[in-house]
Amino acid sequence: MSSQTTSKKFRRRSPHLSGRSAVTRETVKPFRLVQNFTSISLVVIFAATLVLSMVLTQNARTVLMHRNEEYAILLANNLNHQVFQQFVIPTVQKYRRIQLSNEVQFSNLDSVVRHTLHGFNVDMVNIYNEESQIVYSFDPDLVGKKVQGGREYVNALEGVSGSKLMQSGSAWGIWMGRPERSTLKTYTPFFAEKPGSEKIDHVLGVFEVGIDLSNDYRTIFNFLLMVVGVSASVMLMLFLILRFYVGRGEAFLLQRAEERLKLEEQLSHAERLASLGEMAAGVSHEIRNPLGIIRSSAELLGKRAGGPNNQLLDVIIEESTRLNDIITDFLNFARPSEPRFQECSITSLLDKNLAFLAPRLNQDGYLVERDTPPNLPPIWADPNLLYQSILNILINAMQAMPGGGTIFIKAWAETDSLIVAFTDQGSGITEEAMKKIWNPFFTTKERGTGLGLCVVRNIIEAHGGSVSMENSEDKGACIRVALPIGTHDGNHTDS
Repeated sequence: MSSQTTSKKFRRRSPHLSGRSAVTRETVKPFRLVQNFTSISLVVIFAATLVLSMVLTQNARTVLMHRNEEYAILLANNLNHQVFQQFVIPTVQKYRRIQLSNEVQFSNLDSVVRHTLHGFNVDMVNIYNEESQIVYSFDPDLVGKKVQGGREYVNALEGVSGSKLMQSGSAWGIWMGRPERSTLKTYTPFFAEKPGSEKIDHVLGVFEVGIDLSNDYRTIFNFLLMVVGVSASVMLMLFLILRFYVGRGEAFLLQRAEERLKLEEQLSHAERLASLGEMAAGVSHEIRNPLGIIRSSAELLGKRAGGPNNQLLDVIIEESTRLNDIITDFLNFARPSEPRFQECSITSLLDKNLAFLAPRLNQDGYLVERDTPPNLPPIWADPNLLYQSILNILINAMQAMPGGGTIFIKAWAETDSLIVAFTDQGSGITEEAMKKIWNPFFTTKERGTGLGLCVVRNIIEAHGGSVSMENSEDKGACIRVALPIGTHDGNHTDS
């Protein structure tokens, strides 16, 4: 009997345990899918960033080579002109022929070449005669040697300039784009000039101009390493943040799943909505910290960076601020603060709000007309929460008038209530929208959470007051706030 009873109990509990395991798997599965999808996305983004960086650095090397080739050809043409005018013609006139074995002639040529290239980024110059023999060089050991020229040299003898890149170092370093030494050798024809003509008539030899690009290649390679390093760091940070939030989300959802099973699926729609709001508030609260880091980092980079990058950083700062405002609305709606009552003045709260909004009011063309008598009775309320609700009302009025306008604020005492009315000059509220205006997440704007007025109502009602909206007689809408007049004992007093 005991064995059979135990067996029956076990059989009765098995479906429950199996269902709990299934719920657990189904609860965790979406987060795992999100985690896997996001992880793969991060890897793909990093790989794409790496490929893009390599393409950009290769293009930078190509542009660098072309620019330096143009630079070298321009220097060689100027050198051709100076050598021919200041050395060839005077030497032929004086000595009848050019003979660089003569120390005086060689010294004259060396003086002309170095004077012409002084201040320019040139590491090596060789001058060849028509027999491919070096007749002049920055390196004295090369003078007199006959060199077998390559394709660029042969083209230069035919009057066509050309360049080639010479790199030395390990094969791995050259393949990675960081050779030990990179020299761009440019070959241009050395020709006799005719006054008034730019056409090459007779080629006397070849100029070889060498420019060291090693430092430029190192700079490009270091830039590539920096991009890869920053990308890897950002991807790693995002992955760690993802793992952290997925872990918290899994734990949170598992906890909720256990609670639902213990309550035997008897939670109402309102309770499920409250759970969803709590989850949104928790996630929103955790997002705030990295969001603040992103915004402050963008502001710091904006101060250091220059040029077109500032526009992108401004977009990051603006969107981070907007996202923080959205998160604040969610938190205020999901986790309303308990009022901390004290005696306060509605006039002081209005002054504080208008002082905070003054830069935006002046910049966007808004005017504020106030009718707030100085002898208004004090109220027993939480000044911080009332400040927040008034700020939401004023921002809502400004959003109703995108092109600017006047906001009318009027306050007066009525029996045991203090009334404050905020009227804008917007287009007003339609009858259909008026029915839903206080519903959570309802908004008539393109951007917004639809929680601003809902938070206002929650705060005012937490103070024992009321808030209503109606279209004004002329145009626009009017939000009327009624707050009970009270003392520090919480008892209402007559006005």
